Amino acid sequence: MNQQLEDFYNHLNRAVVTTNDFAEGTKFRKREKVDQFAYCGLNPVYRAYLSFDLDSPASAFRFEDVKLPAPTIVTVNRTNGHCHMLYRLNTPVAYHRNSRSAPQDYFEAIQSEMESRLSADTAFNHTLTKNPLHSAWEVITFPTSYDLTDFTEWVDLPRRSTVRSLPGNIVIRGRNDELFHTLRLWSYSAVRQHDDMDAWYQSVLTQAEEINGYFDRPLPFSEIKATSRSVAKWHWKKRNSADSRRHVLTFIDDETAVERMRSGADHTNAVRRQKSLDTLVNAANELYPVYGNELSRRLLMEHTGMNIKTVSKYFQEATAHLGFRG
Repeated sequence: MNQQLEDFYNHLNRAVVTTNDFAEGTKFRKREKVDQFAYCGLNPVYRAYLSFDLDSPASAFRFEDVKLPAPTIVTVNRTNGHCHMLYRLNTPVAYHRNSRSAPQDYFEAIQSEMESRLSADTAFNHTLTKNPLHSAWEVITFPTSYDLTDFTEWVDLPRRSTVRSLPGNIVIRGRNDELFHTLRLWSYSAVRQHDDMDAWYQSVLTQAEEINGYFDRPLPFSEIKATSRSVAKWHWKKRNSADSRRHVLTFIDDETAVERMRSGADHTNAVRRQKSLDTLVNAANELYPVYGNELSRRLLMEHTGMNIKTVSKYFQEATAHLGFRG
């Protein structure tokens, strides 16, 4: 198994949707058995591949004809020449319940533009793919992987000047100014969603790279990194100060601020708890037929994208109906 196929295997969840015949339906199976099935599910929580379905003969090298970069894996039907193309991302895009929508929008915009260029099937759901680990297909691999911003060299995204509109009193003298002001305005609210400094710095850098991807001429990474670090450092230091607050609470009755906040927090926590529990119950129902009493907290974490602390908190309650003792 070469590096490209090994990376593909490692990106899969330990419970993978598989089938040999869609008429028979799909079923979760252990990752160790994935090479026995012609089709398998890509990791839905951390999307590490841009995927495309080309339903026409001799389409394996169409990327050359339409001036796109080489995919990482091409899985070809030997009978009719139809294929699936997979482009591996250096940094997967998160699709768990706490993930940000902006990277997802960027991922999907690039996938849509490349799909159009390749004349790929627009009805393809990007979740199941021809399994490159199965002997049914001819498999072509290239030693390639990409950052999302790399694709802007080959595709033109729908024009969007910045992630958010800038106030009219801000003077923009170039890309550096636009990056700085857009990033700092986004940071006012975003910083309060983080309680770890390193994770915050990485979030700011990711956001800065996304903003940069929409410039006609993207800035060098060194400038993005310097700006994002400056913005992240300032907002982290000021995150608990009055200057960092963009919204002011108002009250229209005799309820005190403390009572209002306590009531709101109780409601939010109840909603969050039920949502977490429902997600874990659904995941447990899917995985238990595959793993039985081997079902673990870590398996549920991988399957749902939730953190291990939350999974552990609700694990017993989420699996009680299965008669399972973890």
